[in-house]
Amino acid sequence: MPDRNTVGGSALSFLDSLLRILMPGWPGRVAAPDSGGNISANKLTGRDRQRIDTPLHNSVRRMILENKEHLHNPFFILIRYLTDLDEQIAGVAPVSCAEYENYFRKNFLPGNFPLAIDPVSVKKQEDIIQFIDSYDRAHLWKMVSHVFIGLIGFLVSRRGKISLLDFGSGHTCGMYGENGRFLFTGKHVDTDAVTFWAIDELHEPSGAIFQKANYLKSNILSFNPGEKFDLITGHHVLEHCCDWQDVIEHVAGLLKEDGYLYLSFPRFGGFYDSVYRLISPHDHCADFSLETLKSTAGKNGLKECLVDVYVDPNGKFDWIPSIYPGLVSKQMSDCFYDLCIAIDSKLLIGYHHYGYYVVFRKTS
Repeated sequence: MPDRNTVGGSALSFLDSLLRILMPGWPGRVAAPDSGGNISANKLTGRDRQRIDTPLHNSVRRMILENKEHLHNPFFILIRYLTDLDEQIAGVAPVSCAEYENYFRKNFLPGNFPLAIDPVSVKKQEDIIQFIDSYDRAHLWKMVSHVFIGLIGFLVSRRGKISLLDFGSGHTCGMYGENGRFLFTGKHVDTDAVTFWAIDELHEPSGAIFQKANYLKSNILSFNPGEKFDLITGHHVLEHCCDWQDVIEHVAGLLKEDGYLYLSFPRFGGFYDSVYRLISPHDHCADFSLETLKSTAGKNGLKECLVDVYVDPNGKFDWIPSIYPGLVSKQMSDCFYDLCIAIDSKLLIGYHHYGYYVVFRKTS
């Protein structure tokens, strides 16, 4: 039988190798297993030892014990993986607040966006988990209020009246519905100046806050209204389009010259997207990288003018209970998200990040 320390050391060597690939400059701070086969740092502080017995870990252990007959389920396989990884890195020092900020700043590419977007500024905190939560909420607010609503307000102020198309709107039109009214009010956007179209392949949308609103149950590729738009938006949509390149070409054709396209989508191959594909196998069917998307957009006369990381500390993994009703509760999906944050607080590999949002401008 192989020696436990040898097996543990091999696994640890693999983990270090993986981290060196994922994180250039990784110093290899995870130490070898002790005589009991446990992985620790060279010197664990009292706080590090307590991390393995946190309320979060105790909740997950209890959850797993109560669901022994479901351990083959993808959710329980993944949450056991997260728990194990978090324990493996118990001795790794947390990243600093500055390192977390820099992760976002190096991925923020403002390009030729027509508005000045200030970097997120959040007060430093001793607890990195609390800082990450505060920073993520401020970053989400920047995305929604300053970029998304800000762009609509900018176009209205410059053009007087605009036409706006949202594809994949769902039943209630998302942020264009009553729940999002405060966003437009806060930015003093004249909603009467917007002619709005909402389309969705599965549902007929309704309930937008705009007086001039049109609704249609339609696939985006079948949508030909005979007019062009100042702005087209698609949230959480492109990843569901197997023919995403055709979608980009079609949408580009629906934009006016100097019109804008706003998209949000997961980082394909990232943890969030991988979880989604395992739990809901036939839903995320597209496969593109940020670079292939930009290349396809460029071939269709769309110039990148903003790229940024997309985080959603409000949504978390709240969609998982709807996939497994009666089996996975919101509390359980929250534990899943919290484990992702715990891992990112040390390795910073984007486990709790959704993906990207991008803005393109029609130039030709």
